[in-house]
Amino acid sequence: MELIKTLFFVIVDRGKGNTVLHQLEILGGSSGTIFYGEGTSHTKQVKRSDAAPSRKEIVMVSAPSTLQGELHKLVQESFTIERKGHGIAFSVPFVEWDPSTTKKRTSLKSSHHCIFAIVDRGKGGECIKAARLAGARGGTVVHGHGAGIPVNYYFPLAIEPQKDIVMVLAASDEVSPIREEIYRALDLEKPGNGFLFVLPVTQISGFLKRRAK
Repeated sequence: MELIKTLFFVIVDRGKGNTVLHQLEILGGSSGTIFYGEGTSHTKQVKRSDAAPSRKEIVMVSAPSTLQGELHKLVQESFTIERKGHGIAFSVPFVEWDPSTTKKRTSLKSSHHCIFAIVDRGKGGECIKAARLAGARGGTVVHGHGAGIPVNYYFPLAIEPQKDIVMVLAASDEVSPIREEIYRALDLEKPGNGFLFVLPVTQISGFLKRRAK
């Protein structure tokens, strides 16, 4: 029997990640990781197509899906994440791979999705701008590394170009135009320019949720 688990993300201001992670692990979360990133959101002083970056920490933990509601309740009550500017939390379902399991995965219907785009370092802002032009309310950029081998290079030499990992939360009916605009603006059809994928979100807490109502 497949055990659907939850990959729980919390995006908070820099310096709060360790406290959030500790509380999530007490509740039952595991395999906790903290990433540094930059977030963008709309303000009255910022035009829709511009980004207002702020230093963020992205906390990620794995947990049984039965804990999903409790994890969201924790960040809502202990970290007042429902208040504007205090962060966003969302959960993504996943199934741990088991070589003995070969049956087809069942799809889940979700009201929101998270768009992930992996692009060259420095292109994250351009990606966020494209997403906002297509209707996104903002996004988060995480700096990471990629690995690849130069085309037509004889020796298997691995290189590690720096990458920007962009996360954009959106309502399901907004995903297609945002995804298409990112793909067009970043020219992702060209090999080496990056790629994107979309994951369903089963529950969300934070300012985006209130605006979506």
